[in-house]
Amino acid sequence: MANTPSKPLPSKYVIAKPESFGALDLSAARVSPVELPEAIAIESALKATAERKLPGQKDIEMTHDLWSEAEKDAPRVKEKDKDKFEAPDEDSGGPAGPTVRRFASSQEAVDETPREKRAVWVVHGMGQQIPFETLDSLANGLIDVLPNQQIKPRLRTVQIADQVLQRVELDVDGVQKDGAGKPLKKYELHLYETYWAPKTEGVANLTDVASFLWDGGLRGILNSMKSFKRAMFGGMAMFRILCFTPLYLCLALLILAALTAINAVVLAAAGAQTGLAPLAFLKMHWPQLTALASCMVAVAFSFGAVLFVAELGKPQELSTPGRILVGGFCWMAMIYTILNILGTAVLMMAISHVDWISSYGASGTTPVVTRVCMTSANSQGWIESARNCLVCWFEKMPHAKLQSFSTLIILMAVVLVAVTMMARAWLQSSEQRLHGHGLFMFLSVATFVLNVAAVFGSVLILRGCFHGRTFPAWVNFLANPAWVWPFLILFSAKVREILVQYVGDVAIYIRPNKLDRFDEVRSEIKEAARSVVSALFTSYELKAEAGAADKFQYDKIALVGHSLGSVIAYDTLNRLMLDDWLCNGALKVAERTATMVTFGSPLNKTAFLFTIQGKDSLRIRERLACTVQPLIMSYPKFRWKLQWINVYSRNDIVSGCLKFYDLPGYQDKPRRGDPPPDPTIKRVRVKNIKDRDAAVPLVAHVAYWKNKTVWSALLSQIAPGTVDPPTDLAALL
Repeated sequence: MANTPSKPLPSKYVIAKPESFGALDLSAARVSPVELPEAIAIESALKATAERKLPGQKDIEMTHDLWSEAEKDAPRVKEKDKDKFEAPDEDSGGPAGPTVRRFASSQEAVDETPREKRAVWVVHGMGQQIPFETLDSLANGLIDVLPNQQIKPRLRTVQIADQVLQRVELDVDGVQKDGAGKPLKKYELHLYETYWAPKTEGVANLTDVASFLWDGGLRGILNSMKSFKRAMFGGMAMFRILCFTPLYLCLALLILAALTAINAVVLAAAGAQTGLAPLAFLKMHWPQLTALASCMVAVAFSFGAVLFVAELGKPQELSTPGRILVGGFCWMAMIYTILNILGTAVLMMAISHVDWISSYGASGTTPVVTRVCMTSANSQGWIESARNCLVCWFEKMPHAKLQSFSTLIILMAVVLVAVTMMARAWLQSSEQRLHGHGLFMFLSVATFVLNVAAVFGSVLILRGCFHGRTFPAWVNFLANPAWVWPFLILFSAKVREILVQYVGDVAIYIRPNKLDRFDEVRSEIKEAARSVVSALFTSYELKAEAGAADKFQYDKIALVGHSLGSVIAYDTLNRLMLDDWLCNGALKVAERTATMVTFGSPLNKTAFLFTIQGKDSLRIRERLACTVQPLIMSYPKFRWKLQWINVYSRNDIVSGCLKFYDLPGYQDKPRRGDPPPDPTIKRVRVKNIKDRDAAVPLVAHVAYWKNKTVWSALLSQIAPGTVDPPTDLAALL
């Protein structure tokens, strides 16, 4: 998720003093059965909140005093160590700065025009994130797209009621200026995150992941057989499913089955080497199995090199033809790799499942296989003839030559990756731009050619096209089967890590239509997200002076979610809207939510793959599930002011265009008799925006963080007037 922006990020920052805020007591607004007017509900909630003391308020005030004492003295270092400490500069409020204190507070900064406070909450997706990594990527992404602004982030710890949170503060100016050259719009963005990665660590195993994938794939194939029905907006909407959808699902399940078969054969072959009697027949064909495994590993490693080199060359900064070229190389390499995996699985299963291979002759030394190869096929049926031809093909396989070729491909892929990394380091150290550099295009083409050679070279060797030709003597040592097993173990470990660490998180959180053991973990993740976002909506500023009215700290809040985090953000906003509805609209969640930005989102796939389309379930169960999702319950009540932006890429197999969260053919125009819409409010449908810079397949799922589409769309909603989005993006917004 690391961000590599196109312009230098600020090297200075400010450690701001902690602050505390009150939080609205929702229990006072939840009056039943008498429904209070909205204003009375808010007033009663504020009154009840004011009557109770904030937990630890005394301690917070003492902390403020200590912080003020700390501001009086600057850090001191020895003369000889001055070059090891970079002191704050004058502009950041360092000891030489006469007007701005070193530990600055946003309220204490001298500014003629008050800034509008806006909150942005982000939640990460699947994988092994670390604390504040997502917040760092969010801050860097926003800073990178702001034009000609030198932003100095402030880092602060705040307490909202009983919640202690860390945030990043950014002062953002609008691009339009007044007559004096001052910006017309000024915002103070407060960035928060929810970190939930440790809650799923070690919870799912490979069996859970495989079961989840098979269940989703089979359910998706069943749902593709007819119109897909979904309860939403008080009725039942029917969506047409593309004819290619079941084919893609079948291919995905076929790849999963192939990887499972290869892993099983590899484990069985390893067991045969230990002397297990039931697996002795595999030991006899150890060289052939090793050669096939080495071919698969060579293709997989070269494909990984294609993706790595393509992404390292920063394709998001290439021209459109350059991005298409790089993406085309990667897609072709991906197709070759898939075909190679499927072919390897078939051949390995053929070796391990022909029972005649383990039969021996009367002497116990000559396998029946050898005798069968010499037997005339005219005396046998076509099934026996085909089977014997396959056995003979395995016996005559040039495994030593195949082994040497595959190992050489693996080593060449490693060398190309190393050269790419050294070239990148050299260009960066010499302050040359990576954008459009011919060296990376050359290396991308070289890795693609290597991948093609790995695929077709193996096929040609197996077909005997190089019969009679040998490798030079100095590469004969590569024919040793021991070469491939470290790479095979590494490949298997990487595949397992991706499945368990990434897909496992999805399997834990996405609730399939069956009982599982992850309910408690799901509840913990949802509560972690809800508690933070609820604190932002309920937070209000303490009275500055007697008689002053209390007000919410944030009038506008944005929710941002990547990958699985988009599902968490969707569930969190639905939960808060439902709670607010039960509290007579005391928090005004629907009105104060400026935008929800989802990118790399699997929301469409989760809705499609894990919905039971039985006749009985559509009557009650599906409609009841809709009642806990206000976002698909009512346009006028929950979606009229919400700008839901979904950023996706065709190169990202996880994300997609969100079509199952709006009525088919829904028009934004009001019906006859409805009040005229607010002219400042734009269309309420989900805005599906393509990120054309995410050009590398598979890697595109995490490339959004480095591109500008997501952050331009976010700033255009939470801080209007600070960026000029591209023409195609502006047309959708």
